[in-house]
Amino acid sequence: MVSSTYEAALFDLFGTLVDGRGNACAGARRVLDALGTTPWAIVTSCSHPLAAELLRRAELPEPPVLITADDVSRSKPSPEGYLRAARLLEVAPERCIVFEDSGSGLAAARAAGMRAVSVLSGWEHIELAVESGELRVREGKTL
Repeated sequence: MVSSTYEAALFDLFGTLVDGRGNACAGARRVLDALGTTPWAIVTSCSHPLAAELLRRAELPEPPVLITADDVSRSKPSPEGYLRAARLLEVAPERCIVFEDSGSGLAAARAAGMRAVSVLSGWEHIELAVESGELRVREGKTL
């Protein structure tokens, strides 16, 4: 099991928080609730109207920062979206953790200097907790 501390969490939208039918992925709400007051953002290749509709349909909260295709000049695997989210959250890129489900998204996170966690089938192997004002991420078997 790996345990690391970060100051912000950045999420892709499709396949990470919302499935292909527009429903919340299993465990997505639990993970977002676990963030408490930890800064977080969504960085997606969707347009802003589509991202907002997907969040509404999935009954997930809109993040403090939502970066969409409308906000960047280059999409993933460019790090532009993730770097912009970190800047708007006022958190150094290396203090951000990214949750992604695609190769281009993982490459974008790494190019931004952020640690990336691949979310392939839900959240059952990832636990988030806020401790001493910082986000702790534990990966491994179901905790």
